[in-house]
Amino acid sequence: MNILLERLAGVAARRHWVFIIAWVIILGGLLAAKNAFGGEYVNNYTVSGSNSAAGQNLVNSTFPQQGGYGGQIVFHATQGTVTAQQSAVNQSVSNVAKLPDVIKAVSPFASPSTGAVSTNGTIAYASVSWSVNPNTLETSYLDKLNNAVAPATKAGLQVAYGAGAGQIGQTTSDTKSEVIGLACALVLLLIMFWSLIAAAIPLVSAIFSVLTGLALLALLAKVITFPTTAPTIATLLGLGVAVDYGLFMVARHREQLDTGMSVVRSIRRAAGTSGAAIVVAGSTVAVSVLALYISGVGFVGALGLAAALVVVVTMICALTLVPAFMGLVKEGVRALTARVRAHKERLSAQQQAAQTAAATHEQHEHSAFARWGRMVSAHPWPWGVASVVVLLVLAIPLFSITLGQPDNGTNPTSESSRQAYDLISQGFGVGVNGPLTVVVKLPNQSSSANSSLLSTMQSDISKTAGVASVTPAAINSSGTTAVLNVIPTTRPQAPQTTALVKTLRDDVLPKEHATSYVTGTTAGAVDFTDKIASRLPWLILAVVALSFILLTVAFRSVVIATKAAVLNILSIGAAYGVIVAIFEWGWAKSVIGLQSTLPIPAYVPMLVFCIVFGLSMDYEVFLLSRVHEAWLDTGDAHRAVAIGIGATARVITTAAAIMIVVFTSFVINPNPIVKMLAIGMAFAVLIDASLARMCLVPSVMSLLGPHAWWMPRWLEPVVPRIALEGSPAESAEPERIIR
Repeated sequence: MNILLERLAGVAARRHWVFIIAWVIILGGLLAAKNAFGGEYVNNYTVSGSNSAAGQNLVNSTFPQQGGYGGQIVFHATQGTVTAQQSAVNQSVSNVAKLPDVIKAVSPFASPSTGAVSTNGTIAYASVSWSVNPNTLETSYLDKLNNAVAPATKAGLQVAYGAGAGQIGQTTSDTKSEVIGLACALVLLLIMFWSLIAAAIPLVSAIFSVLTGLALLALLAKVITFPTTAPTIATLLGLGVAVDYGLFMVARHREQLDTGMSVVRSIRRAAGTSGAAIVVAGSTVAVSVLALYISGVGFVGALGLAAALVVVVTMICALTLVPAFMGLVKEGVRALTARVRAHKERLSAQQQAAQTAAATHEQHEHSAFARWGRMVSAHPWPWGVASVVVLLVLAIPLFSITLGQPDNGTNPTSESSRQAYDLISQGFGVGVNGPLTVVVKLPNQSSSANSSLLSTMQSDISKTAGVASVTPAAINSSGTTAVLNVIPTTRPQAPQTTALVKTLRDDVLPKEHATSYVTGTTAGAVDFTDKIASRLPWLILAVVALSFILLTVAFRSVVIATKAAVLNILSIGAAYGVIVAIFEWGWAKSVIGLQSTLPIPAYVPMLVFCIVFGLSMDYEVFLLSRVHEAWLDTGDAHRAVAIGIGATARVITTAAAIMIVVFTSFVINPNPIVKMLAIGMAFAVLIDASLARMCLVPSVMSLLGPHAWWMPRWLEPVVPRIALEGSPAESAEPERIIR
């Protein structure tokens, strides 16, 4: 692999304009194709084979008038009553019923028994169902909906869209987050390199790779259903890894230039070392996020596919476009101060390299970072134990985690869906925001027997703790299916509502000898959470096992792979604790613009584990590859740790800081789930790059000594050789200064 990467980078460096123009053409073509043929992003939480999915399928096939995707249009009279504007409300609902994809729209005044008008008459809501998921409807449809309810707004009523209706035309832009993240990354890169050219290469390549990945994702969305958050998560992860991969390549290249290597040879060598590490690290990230398909839920698996797609593109870009840029700028990646000094002192490149080479080697072994590594290695037990204690303390909130699906009550108050939620809660109780639908497959009996069955069911359901009300059963024309609407006493995301769903399914409905289901958005969220929670241990096991295999191959050591798995699990556990403390306990929630606490969506721990476990391997690979190089050169385990940290700590610290600022920039996204992922991943990287890499790794490596590189003899011939320290052929080349 190393030889292949070196040859590819060498060609890219020599034929840099060919590669750069090729990337421009590819990106331009994909962006044009995206605009012409790109698909839509849709949230589909349906769990195939679940109770809620089976019930929804039965309703859609036998009783379509009661099926579809539900939503609410809420009318609020800030002065007087809604009843006084009944004609305006009825006209608005009639207009909505004529819109495309609307199955039915029921006015709150259609019947006195609807219960859709509050007791004080100031709040009322219309029930609307669509034949398509409302979140697939674009802004143009929202304009039509606004025009349809114009009679009510002209009458002075406040109109808000709740449930599925609140998702119509809701698009968020990540542009502000991207600009902030890239601007902060530029500052950090300038501090790192003291060269605008060197700093620009990782940023420009990141823009190329992320835009290319997102264009491919949009085209793929034409044939595969991706969630609405897929582009955001792909961008968040893609920007972070793309800048980091470019940084590692440029840093290694510039270091080698400072030791006297020629430009082309240095680029080849950087590809054979840092490039090989990028392949291992990027493959680990891609494999980790693709493991989300183990969840058994298409929604979650598609998030992993989106992230993996962008990560793979960033790897390809780092191995082709970055070498092309480095070949284009030649010596321009070196620090401006070094180039100015060489010009003033009239030093040749070879003469200056002789000076800087000694300084570089000195820095690796005697810099502040190297001294830190030597200090930790000299006292491994205190540093190791203290780091583990800190990680365990941070993980304490994890043990009180509540998994669930947030409802509209967690959205910002500026959004229509949140306003509708609050109005419904005020006028009718929080349970109306998440009604349950009981679907009954009627036995082949007389209508009187069916009526008796449904009457008994209604009575049993109404007596169940946690039920506020039950509507009389609606029966389809063929008499085969009945539907009862159940209003809980608690909000959709409450644990009591989850318990009610399970009680109805397990205890109440089975009393009657009829096939029945509990469905609807809230019941579907319960099934979604249960499915993912049951698969989470298997996913963790799979990701750890796959990463173990990759690291064993990379370093030919089962000890290194085991150590990495254990330390990463500790770091991720601490990140989980921070997520729970902020989003569930509410610590410092106002700082990130969170207006209310919320349960942790089941797929967030799964997603954070896969992404962060993969990202942790980035730093593991880049640090330990240099430690391994030093170990092969010196045979001294303690000295190898100091040299490895001295050679990589500045780069890894900068890379981690870039990841943190990129992730944190997405906190301004109004979606609380995006905030959760951004905070979780930022803290995980912070913990990993500080406690894990700077304290735990040197402590453990020092304690292990030569045993860190142990491999069972029977595995030696089985495991392929990657050699992250570069190919022997490249290493054996004579030193030449060829510009």
